[in-house]
Amino acid sequence: MHHPDPTGQVTDVASDAPIQRPLAMSLRQIETFRAIMITGSITEAAKMLFITQPSASRILAAAESRVGFPLFERSKGRLFPTPEARRIYNEVETAYAGVQRVDDLVRAIIEGRSGKLNIVCSPSLGAELVPRAIALFNQRYPDLQIHFEPLTHNNLIPRVLLGKDYLGVSMFGVNSNHLKTEALVDGPMMCISPPGWLAPGGSVRVSDLPPHPWIDYGHDTPLGAIVGDIFGKHRRPSPIVEVRSAISARVLVKECVGVAIVDPFCIDASTFQRIDVHEIRPARKLRVHAVYSQAEPLSHAGRAFIRTLQSVLEDHLSAIDALRR
Repeated sequence: MHHPDPTGQVTDVASDAPIQRPLAMSLRQIETFRAIMITGSITEAAKMLFITQPSASRILAAAESRVGFPLFERSKGRLFPTPEARRIYNEVETAYAGVQRVDDLVRAIIEGRSGKLNIVCSPSLGAELVPRAIALFNQRYPDLQIHFEPLTHNNLIPRVLLGKDYLGVSMFGVNSNHLKTEALVDGPMMCISPPGWLAPGGSVRVSDLPPHPWIDYGHDTPLGAIVGDIFGKHRRPSPIVEVRSAISARVLVKECVGVAIVDPFCIDASTFQRIDVHEIRPARKLRVHAVYSQAEPLSHAGRAFIRTLQSVLEDHLSAIDALRR
């Protein structure tokens, strides 16, 4: 049984749900009516809508039958809109203006002319690779505003969790039910040393490192934990210098302070001119993740940036592998 509520809306008593009234004019009828009002004839309206003239006539006749009153007066082969038609047309144009605004917004999102992209990343990635991806992304979306900030892992995760519309790029695992991660690439941890300090060859073992001055990370850092896993049961040397990032370790190695284990993303082509780069044994892979809020799906621009960054990271790892061979 159906009853009107105090607002006049009809509800189904059994389900207490509003009954959806059918439109007085279908969207196709409204579209055809508007085209006739704009062009002044059924023939021209049919051309505007890419339909036949008989089809346009049938749609108009069905609309007038449905509403129960004429929309146009016919006189000497011409159509003259009734006062009711003019009132309807004013509302139709208002609705179409709203649709046009929606279309403009969608196009702006597709073309990167609307919104903002907030990117935070691990320091090694923020030194060169993420900026390179941003530069490529900016060529495609030159009008999109970007906020970019390298952060340590302990600061990156809270920023993505608590910030609005943040995209994180991290080299380390994330343990949070409120964050979603997507794997981008896997890269091998590397050992770097001043030229000639370690035996030539493609790889070194952790047992080869203790005789040399050692640059290490704080054991409370993600890199420190990874290096600890690599050493396993082997003795981990006491460091001559302790740092918080692989970038700092790389600079110290370049200055011949000692040897270090670093991620592959802080190394570039210029590194090979001043530093020896080796595979480390036992091998350990480092996975780069895109990180974002579980409650806020990535925007179209965010998805596009991830694809760009993934391509940059893959190219970088291929280049590093080629330089080592």
